[in-house]
Amino acid sequence: MQYTEDNSKEFSDFSILKTKNSETQVVQPTENPPPMKFTYQEAEEIIQKFRVYKPQNKQFKYESLLKFQNCKLKIYKDSYYFGQLVNGKKNGFGVILSNNGRTYEGQFENDRKHGQGFERFPDGASYHGTYINGKPDGVGKFLWANGELYDGSWQNGLKHGQGIWNGIKGDSYVGEWRMGNPEGYGVHVWVNGDRYEGEFHNSLKHGEGIEYLINGDVYKGQYVNGKPEGVGEYQWSSGSYYNGTFSNGLRHGKGLWIKDRNATLTDSYEGEFVNDKKCGYGVYKWAKGSKYEGNFYDDLRHGYGSMYWNDGSYYIGMWEQGYQWGEGEYCKKGEQPKFGTFEKNLLVNEDQEKLLQYHSKQQPQIRIRQYTTSQRSVRSNSQRPSSQSQKRNVRPSSVKSVNQVKQGSMGNNQFFCKKKRQPSLPKQTFDFDF
Repeated sequence: MQYTEDNSKEFSDFSILKTKNSETQVVQPTENPPPMKFTYQEAEEIIQKFRVYKPQNKQFKYESLLKFQNCKLKIYKDSYYFGQLVNGKKNGFGVILSNNGRTYEGQFENDRKHGQGFERFPDGASYHGTYINGKPDGVGKFLWANGELYDGSWQNGLKHGQGIWNGIKGDSYVGEWRMGNPEGYGVHVWVNGDRYEGEFHNSLKHGEGIEYLINGDVYKGQYVNGKPEGVGEYQWSSGSYYNGTFSNGLRHGKGLWIKDRNATLTDSYEGEFVNDKKCGYGVYKWAKGSKYEGNFYDDLRHGYGSMYWNDGSYYIGMWEQGYQWGEGEYCKKGEQPKFGTFEKNLLVNEDQEKLLQYHSKQQPQIRIRQYTTSQRSVRSNSQRPSSQSQKRNVRPSSVKSVNQVKQGSMGNNQFFCKKKRQPSLPKQTFDFDF
C-alpha cells in the first residue's frame, strides 16, 4: 500500500522532503506538491515518532508544531526533522529524532542548532540551554547519564566561564572554567570532605589557595600542578605548625617548625629541610631548654654541631646519625671538659694535647700578697735618709726651727696638741706573673 494524500489527511497541508546525509534530494516548491510515495507502514512509523514524543518544552508538542508556518517533515538517512524550513534548511523551531535515540528540540538557523534548545543523547545524557552554530554556547545545563551535572557558561561546546559542577559521589566545583577545565578562582570539595579554595590551572590547584583537610589539617600558600610548592603555612590538627617553603608537596628549603603552636613551652626547629626532613643547617630547641645548633641529615644530627643541655653541659664537635661521633669536646656541668674522639656518645680516645692547650688558655687568677710587720719595718728603714743626708740638711733662715715653733705656740695657746701620727697600712702588691 502506498502512502498518498488521500489516505492521510495529517500531511495534506505541508510537504514531505526526503534527504540523504543532510542534503535535500527532492524539494517541492509548490504549496501542495504531489506527495512522495512511501509505504503506509513507513509513513505511520515516522508520524508515530513525533506523536509519542514527549518534549521538554510545551512549545514543541506535535500539535503545536503543526501551527508553525513553513512546517515540514524532512527525512535524513538516519534521522527525521519536523519543523520550520526556509529554502530547504532548518530555520526556526523544530524537532530532530534520530534512529540511535538522539533527539533535539529547539531553534535552528541555517540547518544548525542555534538559540534555545534541549538535546538528549543516546547514552541518556542531556543538555538544556543555548546553542550557537550547532554547539552549546552561553548558559546551559548538562546532565550526564551517571548523574554528573554541570550548570553554567559554555563556549564553543566547552565549559567556559562561571559554572557549578557536581560529581556522582558528592564532590563538587564552583568557580571559573576555561575551555572545558577549571581555570581561575574556584572552590573544590572532594568526596572525602577535603575542601580547597583558591586558584586553578588546567583542572589542578595552581597559584594561591587554602585547603581544609577532613582530618583537621590546614594548608595556606602556593600551589604548582596540584601540590604545595613555594611559600606556605601548614597547620596540623595536633597543633604542630610549619611556615616556610615547599616543593612537590613536601617541606623543602628554609622554614620554621613548631611542635605545638598552642603551648607556651614546646619543641621547635628553624633551618633547612629536604624532602620533608630536617637536612642542612638548623637550630633545634627543646621545651625544657636544651638546644642544638648545627647540621642535620635525614632528620638526625649529622655533621658538625653544638649541643647545649639545660643543666649547663655541652658538646661541640662531630655527629653521625644522631650520635656524638668523631672529634669533639664534651663538658659536664661542674667538671673539666674532655677532648678527643667520640663514638656513640662515648669518649674512646682522649686528646691530651688539646687538654693542655685548654689549661694554658685559662683566665689568670689575681693573687694578693700582704707584707708582715718585719717586712714593713725593713721597707720603712730602707726608705729613711742617712745621717749624712741629715747633716747636709740646709733650710732658709726665714724658716723657724721646730723648737722655736713649739716655744711660741706654748706661750700663746695652752691647748696645743701634738699632731697625731697616722698609722701605716700594710703594703699590698699585685703579682701578675702567671
